[in-house]
Amino acid sequence: MYERFEDLPLFMSPKQYAEFTGEHINTVRRKLQEGTISGDKKGGTWVICRDAAFPNAAREVIGHGC
Repeated sequence: MYERFEDLPLFMSPKQYAEFTGEHINTVRRKLQEGTISGDKKGGTWVICRDAAFPNAAREVIGHGC
């Protein structure tokens, strides 16, 4: 299980996203289809970019947080 933002892979599956956020996998898939979570479908499989999904966390990690 991922405990910190930095532990997440740059590109993750809906399952990895769900494990990190605590959301149910079906909720994540629905949000991807609705466009609530930013992701791309590659060969029929959703891929979520960590930095796009958590832009505020990405800024804090690289020192540009508010």
